[in-house]
Amino acid sequence: MTAAARIIINEIKGYHNFLKLMIALVGLGVLASAVRFVLGLGVTTNLNDVYPWGLWISFDVVTAVPLAAGAFTLGAIVHCFHIKKLEPLVRPAIVTGFLGYSLVSVGLLLDLGQPQRAWHTMVYWNVHSPMFEVSMCIMAYTTVLFLEFLSPVCEKFGYHLPLRVLRWLEMPLVIGAASISTLHQSSLGTFFLIAVDKLHALWYNPLLPLLFWMSAIFTGISIIILEATMVHRFMGQPDESELLEVLTKILPWVLGVYLVVKLAATTLLSHGPLFDRPSLLALFLAEIIIGVIAPMFMFMKREYREDQRMQLRGATLVIAGLVLNRFNVSMFGMEQPDQLIYYPSIIESLVTIGIIAAHILFFVLVAKYFPIFEHHPETVDYSIPDHARRIEPDGGSHGKKSETVA
Repeated sequence: MTAAARIIINEIKGYHNFLKLMIALVGLGVLASAVRFVLGLGVTTNLNDVYPWGLWISFDVVTAVPLAAGAFTLGAIVHCFHIKKLEPLVRPAIVTGFLGYSLVSVGLLLDLGQPQRAWHTMVYWNVHSPMFEVSMCIMAYTTVLFLEFLSPVCEKFGYHLPLRVLRWLEMPLVIGAASISTLHQSSLGTFFLIAVDKLHALWYNPLLPLLFWMSAIFTGISIIILEATMVHRFMGQPDESELLEVLTKILPWVLGVYLVVKLAATTLLSHGPLFDRPSLLALFLAEIIIGVIAPMFMFMKREYREDQRMQLRGATLVIAGLVLNRFNVSMFGMEQPDQLIYYPSIIESLVTIGIIAAHILFFVLVAKYFPIFEHHPETVDYSIPDHARRIEPDGGSHGKKSETVA
C-alpha cells in the first residue's frame, strides 16, 4: 500500500460515523449504477411504455434542479440587488448548486436508453425541443457554477492570477447564471405542457413554466436557510440567523405571488374537471398548504423570522411542498384511473439514495478542505499557512474552520 493510500485511509477513519454512512450509501449507489449500465433499463427499472419517466426523472432531475437553485437566487439578490450583507451565504450556495447540477447530470445519464450517445446533444441540435434547451442550459449552468466554485480552490492553493481573473468575471458569471437558470427552470415546466391529455387538470395549465420558475426561487431561498442552519448546528460554523432573517422577509412575498398565480391558473386556465379524483385533490391541497400557505403565514410574523428553529421549520415546509409538487406534476398527476401504479425498483431507489448521500458527503468534504465559509476571502494573506490562517472581518471568528462533523 502506498503512502498516499495510507494517508487517505487514516483520514477516512477519523471521519464522523455519519460521513462513513454517507460513503457506504454512495458505494451502494455506484454499484447499483454499474448494474444498470450492464443489464440495461428494462431489467433494472420498473419503467415501461406507460411510465417512461420514473424516480430518476421525478426526483433526480425535476425535483433536484429547483433544490439546487440557491446559487442563482442568492447570486442575483447579492450582486444584482446589492444586498452585500448576504455575501457570506453565497459560497455555500454555489457549492450546493454545483454539486446539485453535477449529480443531476449523473441522473440524466443513468436515465438515457443510449447513454453513450449523450454527446449527440451538443452536435445534432434540435432547437424546437425543450429537452434540447434544458440539456444545453444544464451543461452551461454547471460550467458557470464550476467557474464560480474555482475561487475557493484558487484561494486554497494560492493561485493569485486565476483568482484575480475569476473575480473580474464575477458579475458576468452571476448574470449568466441567473439568465441560464431562468431558462431551464421554466423549461422543466414546458416539458409537461406536451401531456395535454395525460397530466391532470389540477396541475396542467399554460402558466406551468412560470410556476416552475417562481417555485425554484423560493425553494432556493429555503435551501440556503436549511443549509446555513445545518452547518451552524453540526459543523460549528457561525450562526447566520440574522442574515437568514433578511431572506425570511423576502419569502412571504414570493410565496404570496406564487399562490395567487397558481390558484388563478388552476381555476381559470385548466382544461378539465378539478374535483373528479379525491386522491389527487388531497395531494394538490397538501402541496399548497404545506409548501406555500403555512410557511407564508409563519414568516409574516416577526418573532418567527427571528427564531432560528422557526426559520428551519418554515424552510423545511417549503422544501417538502416543492418535492410534493414536482412529484405531483411528473408522476402522481400523470397516473390514469385504469393504469397500474408505478413503483421504483430497488436499483432505482439505491441510485437515488446514493445521489442524495453523495451531495451531503461532497458538501461536507468541500467545507472541510476548502474556504467556503470565509466572509471576506479577498482579505486572505496567502503568506500565512493554511493551518494558521484565520479571517476575522468583524472581530469574530467567521473564518475559523470546524471539524465537528468530519
